[in-house]
Amino acid sequence: MEFYREYLSSVGLQWGSIDYIRVRPKSALLSRTGFLPHTMSSSIRLLGEHPATLDAEGRIQLPLALRDEWNLRKSDFALMANLEPDGSLCLRQREDWDSFTEDLRRSPGLSPRARQTLLLYAAHSSPVRCDKTWRIRVPDALLELIGVDRKLDGQRDVVVVGNFDDVRLWSREGWQSFRASARDEYAAGMDELLSGISLGPEGLVSEKSA
Repeated sequence: MEFYREYLSSVGLQWGSIDYIRVRPKSALLSRTGFLPHTMSSSIRLLGEHPATLDAEGRIQLPLALRDEWNLRKSDFALMANLEPDGSLCLRQREDWDSFTEDLRRSPGLSPRARQTLLLYAAHSSPVRCDKTWRIRVPDALLELIGVDRKLDGQRDVVVVGNFDDVRLWSREGWQSFRASARDEYAAGMDELLSGISLGPEGLVSEKSA
C-alpha cells in the first residue's frame, strides 16, 4: 500500500505526519499544502466500531449510531468509497469525496509518480448504493481489495468504524490486526497529538503556528 505514501512524499509530506496549522470549532482541517479537503461536514461525528456481516447480496446494514449522524433521508444523499493505504475502505458523503479528490488533483507540482497514484486512486473508487432500509452495497471489486468476499463463507464479516467525518470498512481480521498495532502505539501517539496543540479562545492551535 505504498502508492499514497509515495504521493505524500512527492508533495513534501510523510504519511501520518501532516502538519495541521489551525483547527477551529466547526471548521475544516487545513494542512500547509491544502492536501486535506476544505469542505468536510465538520458537524458530523461518526464514532465507534460496529461488527456486521454481508448478506447474500453483499449488503451491510448501517449501524443506528451512524445512520443518526448521516442524514440518509436527504433526496441527494450519496456515498463514495475508496481504498485507503491502511487496507480499509473509506466511505464519504459524495460532496466530501468530491472536495477531497479535487484537492488531490490540484496539488502543485504533481510528479509522474503522483499522477500514477491518482489514477490508481480513481480506479479504486466507486459510488456506493444505499437503499431505503439503510443497507449499503459496496462493489465486490472494492470488497475483495480488503479481503472480503460475499460469496465465500468466513469472508463476509466486516467491521464498520466511525472516523469522525467518514466511515472505514475493514475485514474482521484486518481491523483486529490494525487495532492491535495501534493500541501498542496509542500512548505515544496521543502524547504526540497533545504535544502539537494548545487550547486557546479560538480553538485548537498548533504550537508551530502559535
